[in-house]
Amino acid sequence: MKKIEVVVLETGPDYLDKVESFQMEIPGNKNQAVAKAIKTVEDRGYEVLPDDQGGCNTYVTVANEKEYIAVTVRSAEGEG
Repeated sequence: MKKIEVVVLETGPDYLDKVESFQMEIPGNKNQAVAKAIKTVEDRGYEVLPDDQGGCNTYVTVANEKEYIAVTVRSAEGEG
């Protein structure tokens, strides 16, 4: 299996902060990889913000070189 960085992004009313990142083994399918990343982030105690509620949980490729999965979570204060 391939390893990829998962970046956890906390969102609030007027900010977006990187709160954590970690390496994770992923399956070959990008949709399955994002789903696994979301589950792993939830298992770490975060409340994931779904895409249809303003989140952005996606497989990212930068300049065809760097790849990572971004997972958006609600602020610790429960805002957003």
